[in-house]
Amino acid sequence: MKKIITILSLVVIAFTAGAQPGYRHGPYPGNNRGYGHNQRGYHDSNLYGGIKFGITASHITDGASEPDASGIKSGITTGLAGGFMISPFATFESGLYYVEKGGSGRQDGDKVICNLNYLEIPLLLKINIFSGNRAVIQPYAGAYLGLGVGGQIKNYGTRVSGSSFNDADFRRGDSGLAIGCGITWSVLHANIGYEYGLTDISDSGFGDRHNRALTLTVGLAF
Repeated sequence: MKKIITILSLVVIAFTAGAQPGYRHGPYPGNNRGYGHNQRGYHDSNLYGGIKFGITASHITDGASEPDASGIKSGITTGLAGGFMISPFATFESGLYYVEKGGSGRQDGDKVICNLNYLEIPLLLKINIFSGNRAVIQPYAGAYLGLGVGGQIKNYGTRVSGSSFNDADFRRGDSGLAIGCGITWSVLHANIGYEYGLTDISDSGFGDRHNRALTLTVGLAF
C-alpha cells in the first residue's frame, strides 16, 4: 500500500505543476501531441503517447480448484500508452502495462493471497466526446492480452509461499475484454476501466478460473 500512495502522490504533484494557468501546447488549448484535442476537435498530430499510473482491485473467479482467491486484492498498474486518431471522433489505443492482479481467500482455514503479475497489451477503440475547448470524455471497449511474469501464493497460516506460475497453480497466458471511460484535459488524463478475463488461467485441471480487475489510472501525455 505504501508504494501505491507514493506513486499517486508523485502523479498529483506532476498534475499540479502541469495545470498551472497559462499552460499551453500549440495555438489551441489542447495538447499538440498528447491526449488533448484542439478547439476544432482534432489532435494537432494524429499520433500521441503517454504514461499512466494507478491502482487495481482484482479477484479470481472461484472454480473447483484450490486455493480460493475470490476475495479482493489490491495492486498497482503502470505503463506506456500510444494511439492514433481514426477520425475526429474515434481513436485506437494500445500500449504496454505492468499490472498486478490476483485475489485473496482461504485454504484449509488459513488466509491465502495469490499474486499474479502480468505484462499486458490493450487493444482499445475510444469514442471522443468533446466538452468545451479542453476536456474530452472517452468511453472505450476492446480487448487485452496478458503474460504472467511473476507473483507468489502466500499462505499466512503455514507461512509457506511459492511461485504462482511454476507450481501447477496458474497458467501464464491471459486475455479478455476491456471496457471503461476516461477523461482528458490538456496533457492530463484519468481513466476507470474493467477487465473481464475470458481465458481459463487454472493449471490444475479441476475447474475454470478467470481474472476480474477494476483499474483506476491517471496519466500524462507526451
